[in-house]
Amino acid sequence: MPPPIGGVTIHIQRLKQYLDHHGYAYSFVDIRRTGKGALWQQIRRHRYIHFHIYSPVVRLAAVVLGRLLGKKMLFTLHGNLGRHNFWKNQLDKLAFRMAYMPIVLNEQSMEQGRRLNARTCLAPAFIPPQQEEHLSPELQHRIQQWKASCRLVCATNASNYTVDKEGRETYQISLLIKIFQQLPQAGLIISDPSGNYKKFLQQTGCTMTPNILLISEAHSFYEILKGSDVLLRITTTDGDSLSVKEALYLHKQVLATDVISRPAGVTLVPLQEEKIRTAIQALQPTGNRVHAHDIKHGGEAMLRLYEKLAVEA
Repeated sequence: MPPPIGGVTIHIQRLKQYLDHHGYAYSFVDIRRTGKGALWQQIRRHRYIHFHIYSPVVRLAAVVLGRLLGKKMLFTLHGNLGRHNFWKNQLDKLAFRMAYMPIVLNEQSMEQGRRLNARTCLAPAFIPPQQEEHLSPELQHRIQQWKASCRLVCATNASNYTVDKEGRETYQISLLIKIFQQLPQAGLIISDPSGNYKKFLQQTGCTMTPNILLISEAHSFYEILKGSDVLLRITTTDGDSLSVKEALYLHKQVLATDVISRPAGVTLVPLQEEKIRTAIQALQPTGNRVHAHDIKHGGEAMLRLYEKLAVEA
């Protein structure tokens, strides 16, 4: 659960709220904030265990432990299957084979996952906000002042500073800063809720022009998107991006790299600086919009899946 704010923690928070609103009974444990004794009690009590863990090593260990205890282990893979180096990818493949039900977020992972485990399911990560989200008055004022000089407002987010298996910035924030330094009439909001990208940019000596606004404090990116024209999802790898679905749900334009399959309504661009710059220059404040009914609801999918498991039990 947040904090920190990120796609996975927001997904879990909204899933809990959705299940609560629909009267579904479950137990939840935040493994970062729960003692080992309490965690062990919860594992022993339940037949079905659904977990969200990023580390391939810990994910496999959890599956193995559950199997030894006779539990039905489910996990959601938040990312693209095969995104790690060779050895970590092998661990993921073994976890898929041993788990009762792996859950993936996109068609590419689904195709690979089904070859490893026939019970692999596809459930989108996007769940609309289940309660009101707000920005602080100070942050709202800061954004409004900054937007006054921008013809086009673009937004991007990075839950943390991370690199991919080739050592590249996963979220390509440095590249976007470089591009927007050359586009003074367009504005870029960088959502950095962990503050770790701010540290990275300071360490690398990166300077930002006035048309770039870095927000390095806890805040709702959904609220940032409401006041933006475009979401930029320029990444080297991805899963089922929550921010992409949020932007489409809000009828915003989305420009994203073609590193995975993207939802209908997204404008795709290769991960090449010049082509990204050209695509941003072609954007208009009022561009094509996608209809909200095109976006699948992850909460509904998970509720149907849990109810199916309850019947099997």
